[in-house]
Amino acid sequence: MPKTATVERGALELVIERSGRVESSRSEEVRLELEAFSGPVTVKDIVRRNGAVKAGDPLVMLEGKEFEKGLEDLRVQAAETQRRLVMQKEERAMQVRQSIAALERATLASDLAQQALELHRDYESKKGLEMADLGLKGSLDGLRDNQDELTQLEKMYAGTSLQSETKDIVLERARRGVERGEIYAKFARRDNEIFKAIRAPNDARRVEDQAKYSKLDLESAQLQQRLGEIRAELDIASSARALRDVERRLEKMEGDAARLRVKAPADGYVVVRVKDVGDQVQPRQELAQVVDLSKLRVRGTMNADALRVMKQGDVAAVWFPSRPELRGEAVVDELVVVGAPEGDGAAFPFVASLRSVDGSVFPGIEARLVIRGTLADRVLVPSKAIKQDKGRFTVKVLADDKQAEREVRVGASDGTKTEVVSGLQAGEQVVMPDA
Repeated sequence: MPKTATVERGALELVIERSGRVESSRSEEVRLELEAFSGPVTVKDIVRRNGAVKAGDPLVMLEGKEFEKGLEDLRVQAAETQRRLVMQKEERAMQVRQSIAALERATLASDLAQQALELHRDYESKKGLEMADLGLKGSLDGLRDNQDELTQLEKMYAGTSLQSETKDIVLERARRGVERGEIYAKFARRDNEIFKAIRAPNDARRVEDQAKYSKLDLESAQLQQRLGEIRAELDIASSARALRDVERRLEKMEGDAARLRVKAPADGYVVVRVKDVGDQVQPRQELAQVVDLSKLRVRGTMNADALRVMKQGDVAAVWFPSRPELRGEAVVDELVVVGAPEGDGAAFPFVASLRSVDGSVFPGIEARLVIRGTLADRVLVPSKAIKQDKGRFTVKVLADDKQAEREVRVGASDGTKTEVVSGLQAGEQVVMPDA
């Protein structure tokens, strides 16, 4: 007769051990984060390598020749832009005063030209024409007077006994006066014609044009004043905007200069990642890591059996293979129920906070979580009675002195006994394999 075992219903005590790695639950990476500068920087000095630090402790000093030159150029540019803006404002104040004075001059010139035009129309034009006629009349009257005088003298001296020389002198003088009068009269007529035909209209046009041009000059001065104000405002606004841009860039570069002096962001244990002085550092490169040793946790994976008795918030015992004398507890903070393939089963990530451990536990060492639980009222068979082949589980059932292979679906196992979910009932006999 083959050796058999009876299928029983009872409780299954599970003791599952899962491995994980200790890490700090609170750590900060220190990276090269520069806002404005994107060029190369190198390690100037490594102040600390590894060890306990306080927030603000210096860790690494960085430098860059192009950075220093760029920072100094920005400082000079900011100062020059500031002075240029002050100069533009002072020039604007002077331009305002000059514009007001120019507008006053243009206004006065326009008023005087308009006044001259009105005076010319009301008085000067008529006066000029009348004075021209009066001048012509004077010349003609003078000529007529000379002619009358000559005629009178000729009559007087015709019957006198004056000597011939004296008479000739008097008459010749009178004749010369008449000749001069005729010439004066001729030019006076021509002058009168020219004045009325050319000079008087030209004078009138000149006065009118002067009034028109003065008015245009006034309008131009007013327009230039408005445009000057707009142009000055735009220039000052542009310079102010340029100054703000330079100051923002300078502020970022000054911030980068401070960030080149790498400091610990918090209290904890620092691990410096850079190796040697002179090494070039790339943007976003990790320079150091500061971990809080007072807040440790274990990160690892659970198997399907562990998920049967473990849930988020449960407490598990923990020990450390590298320090087997140490014991502690871990509280499961996170438990992902969507697993990933692992061997013939699946792995479910977990994170558990350590407690009740001393300061000799450090990040990076292995931790083992011991998970205990009881599955009550389960159908159990000896694990050796189950045969597995390509994911298929079978047992040999003895009934009526006959053996029959039967496929079963199994559940959890403590290594000695295995839960049978379906395929067997309590009281049945299963065949145990030979040793």
